[in-house]
Amino acid sequence: MEQEEETIQLIAGVFQEYPGSKLVEFLKDGACLQAYVEGDAFSLEKCDGVLVISEEEIESPDITVELNREACLYLAASEELEDFVTRTRECVRGTHDACVMTYKVNASPPRMLMKGYLDFARKMGLL
Repeated sequence: MEQEEETIQLIAGVFQEYPGSKLVEFLKDGACLQAYVEGDAFSLEKCDGVLVISEEEIESPDITVELNREACLYLAASEELEDFVTRTRECVRGTHDACVMTYKVNASPPRMLMKGYLDFARKMGLL
């Protein structure tokens, strides 16, 4: 249980603090992501304008992300938004040390649009 709490704090450092928080602010209430860090499940859901992180699996997440601790630590060390975006791309491509990150979009295009993922993707440079 202690490791899960530590991981929640690590995920919070990535997405609830600047610069990762800047990306999350584009998401609308109800946006939900499933994260697996070293195989442990964590949900990230936007509720009342705040990203809530908990230790659970979501039945129908919009996006599923799998990453290792090294990727979390690397992203949390970002100081600027551009740096965060660059580091995320490096983790997805597997071009930075032992950082590993994969993702899968599960939601329909209309839901992605309604929940603010389009602006999120633009900031990430995916579009």
